[in-house]
This record gives sequence, C-alpha cells and structure tokens, in this order.
Amino acid sequence: MSDTAARTRLALGQALKNELETTPLNRVTVRRLTQATGITRQAFYYHFADVYDLAVWTFMQEVTHRVMDAAGYDHWAEGLELLMVWMAQHKAQTYQTIQALSHEDLERFLHSQLRAMMVVIVAELDHDRGLHPQDRAFIIDHYTLCVLGHLMHWLATGMQQDPHVLVPRIERVLRGCVSQSLTRFNAERG
Repeated sequence: MSDTAARTRLALGQALKNELETTPLNRVTVRRLTQATGITRQAFYYHFADVYDLAVWTFMQEVTHRVMDAAGYDHWAEGLELLMVWMAQHKAQTYQTIQALSHEDLERFLHSQLRAMMVVIVAELDHDRGLHPQDRAFIIDHYTLCVLGHLMHWLATGMQQDPHVLVPRIERVLRGCVSQSLTRFNAERG
C-alpha cells in the first residue's frame, strides 16, 4: 500500500473514531467522514465498501497495534490488558464493530493477532533448542487458544470482568507454562 493510501485510510479511521464519540455507527455517513477528511467519496469507496468496512478495518488496526506493541514474554499481559481496557473504554464502538463481523471472522482475526504475539514469545523462550516445528506450532496454538478463549468469553459476557483483575489472573496461570511446555516437548523428543 502506498503512503498516500495508508494516510487516507488512517485519516478516515480517525474521522470515524471522532464521529463515534457522538454518533452510533449505524448513523455515521460516508458524507460526514469525507467532509471531515477532505477526501472524495470516490476515494472512500476505493478503500472501503461502506462505513462498516471502515469500522472493521479501524478496529483491526487498534487490536493489532495494542497486541503487537507488547509482543514478548515480559510484556504480553500488559498488551492484552491495554487492549481490553481500550475495548471497555470504547464498548459501544467495539460491540457495533464486532457485530459487523461474523463470529467466525472475529475469532479468526483475534486468533491471528494473538498467535503472532505467541510466536514472538515462543521464539524468545525456545533458545535454539531445536524444537520440532510441529511441536512448536502446537505449543503456540495451545497458548494462543487459552488467551483467545478468555478474550472471547469476556466479550460474550459484556466485558463484566475488570481487565485489571482478569489479565493478571490469566498471566499468573500461564506464567512459566510456555517454557515448561518447550522443555517437556524437547525432553520427549530426546
């Protein structure tokens, strides 16, 4: 994507976030977004099919930014907590956007982001142990699904649990488990 295209998408995303502070997603119009950004309707439709498409893209950018900025063994929980706090602070926007996605698409997207984070964590902890690629993939997927399950349940239950309580509990349960799994799988391969 060119710099101009990226700037256009970011400008539209910011305009949408500004609109959502006072307007429900189903009332946001392409006209108001293009007026706010000085971008033509044609340019909007070049990048996005409709306002919901823009909302999904913007949501995905927010998630990716928060997850990957903290990808690593020492900071992954901080990134997850920041993500969940952001979602809670933008609850209406989050739910309006995820309703524009199918459950399957939402789960697939969140899985891909959390998995990318877990790949970084496993790479940090593996220390060139020569772990078999299938074992590495299984460990990455297992711990990704653990975190994804908590996130999806939290969303499905209306974000009832405080992220400042939930995430440290998740981190406490998982602390050391990835490293132990890597050690066990390596020992079994002997």
